[in-house]
Amino acid sequence: MARQKHFVKVCSCTPRGDLSIKSLQVLNQIVRDEEASISRVKNARRMAQRALALGDICMAAGCPIKAIRIWRKAAQRLLAMDYYWVDVPLYFEAYTSFDHLVSEKDGITLGRRIDKAWHLLGHREMATWARHMRIAYSEMWLDRYYEALP
Repeated sequence: MARQKHFVKVCSCTPRGDLSIKSLQVLNQIVRDEEASISRVKNARRMAQRALALGDICMAAGCPIKAIRIWRKAAQRLLAMDYYWVDVPLYFEAYTSFDHLVSEKDGITLGRRIDKAWHLLGHREMATWARHMRIAYSEMWLDRYYEALP
């Protein structure tokens, strides 16, 4: 007789198409494991996409503070990874631009998700991350090209 496998139900879909997490211990374990793997990712865009997906799972499970914490940590790490390109000498600037090297779109997306979560929690005053990310990338561009300005 074959050995039966036993599975723990982790999540299910609601009739509206939302995700429902059944066990918060499993969610916490998933978050810990995925945060550890995200911290090892060297590609900034891939890191941002994985953090966005993990935060979406937390939001669907009804844990917006956990999602905000994940997204905020990813946004700070993304800025640090992208700021590396400010001082790197680019010998191929005729063929590429600074916008192709940094992950500005992903950073602003992270900021918008953080702001949306704060709005859902009723704290509109905390929703400043999208603006913060735009300013940071604008200053990053100015740091790179300041001497080239007329």
